[in-house]
Amino acid sequence: MCGLIKPLWYGPVRHCYRLLTDTSYRTFSLLEAQLRNLPRFTPRQIKVHHWELHVPDAASFLSAYREIFVEKIYAFRSKEVVPRILDLGANIGLSVLFFKQLYPQAEITAFEADPEIFAYLEKNVHGNGYTDVQLINKAAWHEKTILEFCSEGADGGRAAMAGDEDLIPVDAVDISEFMRNTRFDFLKMDIEGAEEFVLPACRNSLAGIRFVFVEYHSKSGQKQCLDQLMTILVEAGFRIHVHTISGSPSPFMEIKTNTGFDLQLNIFGWRE
Repeated sequence: MCGLIKPLWYGPVRHCYRLLTDTSYRTFSLLEAQLRNLPRFTPRQIKVHHWELHVPDAASFLSAYREIFVEKIYAFRSKEVVPRILDLGANIGLSVLFFKQLYPQAEITAFEADPEIFAYLEKNVHGNGYTDVQLINKAAWHEKTILEFCSEGADGGRAAMAGDEDLIPVDAVDISEFMRNTRFDFLKMDIEGAEEFVLPACRNSLAGIRFVFVEYHSKSGQKQCLDQLMTILVEAGFRIHVHTISGSPSPFMEIKTNTGFDLQLNIFGWRE
């Protein structure tokens, strides 16, 4: 009987406990109450902690805030007082703000390909006083080129896939070449499917990195590359942990897709 009753009270009690003890969870709950009913892609300016944030889309902002500040998916323990962080796919800058909150002296280089979203990134990072962060409005790629880019207006911008419309050209950087000149402690890669090309290109640049985060995207109807990416990380000496972001509850019966992807995973790698 206790097993049947527990779910009725456990959730509300846990919620109340977290509201009282977890500042980030309390902030998220207030933000959710304030923003959850806004239409998609409605720009908004909000005050969070001591930051003035410019937000292009409430739904993607809430999802990212919960992952980054409540669940703390990017938290890491550094032996360096000044860790060097390479943020590929910085979006509107929440990851950069988290890293700066965690390590105020961190040296951060952040790439964001989408010109419209990059403007939000600049406002949220440099506009809040973090002028020491290097922001680069280019796509992370495996060669220097011009990419056709699909701008979604929030956190889903990506290199063009079959069927995408209203594409824009963006400059792309050979990240493996960029990484040759600087040693990074933490590599974060959230580039909406481009990890399939970028991580293999970085294979020979992973030796000095202690932590790596890759958001993996399985492209619907195309060959998966998860095995290749995992092999690269394991052979580079990382221990691996995986979280599911989105997938299908009954994949033998039905595969659900989201913006062209049928599976998304968070891959964490670290050196023991």
